[in-house]
Amino acid sequence: MSSGTRPDGLKIKVLIVDDIPDTRENLRKLLAFEADIEVVGVAGTGREAVELAKEVKPDVVLMDINMPDMDGITATKAISTVVRTAAVVIMSVQSEPDYLRQAMLAGARDFLTKPISSEELYTTIRRVYERNEPIRQQEARMSSMTRMEQDRAHITEPGMPTPGAGHIIVMYSPQGGAGTTTIATNVASALMRPDTRVLLIDCNLQFGDVDTFLNLRAQTNISNLTKSVDDLDMEVVESVLVTHPSGLKVLTAPSRPEHAFDVSAEDVKTLVNYLAGSYDFILIDTSTQYDDLTLKLFEIAERIVLICNPTIPSVRNTRKMLDIFDTVEEPADLSEKVIFVINRTVDERERGRGTVPIASIENHLKREVKAKIPLEERAVLTAVNQGVPLVAKVRNRPPARELAELAEHIREAVGPPGMQVQDVSTPPEQRRKSTIIPILGGKS
Repeated sequence: MSSGTRPDGLKIKVLIVDDIPDTRENLRKLLAFEADIEVVGVAGTGREAVELAKEVKPDVVLMDINMPDMDGITATKAISTVVRTAAVVIMSVQSEPDYLRQAMLAGARDFLTKPISSEELYTTIRRVYERNEPIRQQEARMSSMTRMEQDRAHITEPGMPTPGAGHIIVMYSPQGGAGTTTIATNVASALMRPDTRVLLIDCNLQFGDVDTFLNLRAQTNISNLTKSVDDLDMEVVESVLVTHPSGLKVLTAPSRPEHAFDVSAEDVKTLVNYLAGSYDFILIDTSTQYDDLTLKLFEIAERIVLICNPTIPSVRNTRKMLDIFDTVEEPADLSEKVIFVINRTVDERERGRGTVPIASIENHLKREVKAKIPLEERAVLTAVNQGVPLVAKVRNRPPARELAELAEHIREAVGPPGMQVQDVSTPPEQRRKSTIIPILGGKS
């Protein structure tokens, strides 16, 4: 966008945060020349910045990294949580990679090295503002939806999970390339609401790419937590999690395939159970392998989203997986745990694409399809390249619409209206009955 009045007539609201008065004033004067930018506040400390951000709701925050009482990194984390639509740009005289890493992990959208030229300042503000447009749209939708729900019920729905509800949802497909990560990232995003905390964990330990799908740069990952799983606290956990611009918390997979061998399945299980006490929904992306790790994740999962493509190889592998599930001790529990999803469906009239009809799949597998996600390759690839989930872009079009509906189906499945929220004081592994028989010779 070039300098001048915006087509929609709105201005980019900017909050300036720096402990040096002259710097704040110089930045304010520079921005005063731009017709599409408005300085809505200035702050000299991190704490002041957080409180002011709550009040003025800025679109962009120019944040100095070194300040008294609360540094810029801590303030960035706080602002990214309380004002999700605010895009924070960290400013520092230091340009070392460690500063950049800390800024991005805290949720910053860009990094400027002082002294800052006027052109670089203008360009950066407009760039991060435009990149944050899907987030503003998503927040507007969520806020509007929440108001409508409250207007209808006048009170919060009793079935709504409260912080720490600990619903563990495992996304799994026995067929490679079935689109598990696409579904996991979008369902996690769609589950987010102002009163719902969501964590997405990449448990495809060798070749996980959740970070790629969400355009995240993480210097720490799940292995940093499993190494000290017996001595965790949430402050340590928060320092390892990376925050997507939408506010979604993500725990990424190891950066190199060989590092997966340093992560034990039992430690992952312990970690997930620990995290379940602090999040309403934990969504877990998995590999196609059926091994000790996936077995332990199935055991603690409240729901398993089993993903299949309408192709013969995928249906065949799904049949094998369902045969394994049939060995459970209590079939009634399993029927409530599995949510069967067909991804990349096409119009039944397009037989030339070589897909198997949904009705035939349901009949062959003796399993009802709970969600059908249409094949829209261009839309999916565009979203991945932009690092923004489909449901945060255009929610009322396929396949975003169906992905959002799947998220609501999961929400209703674990907490239908009138159902009491689980007692989160009880460890999740004790709340969920182990139903899958170990196949690897060891104990679960």
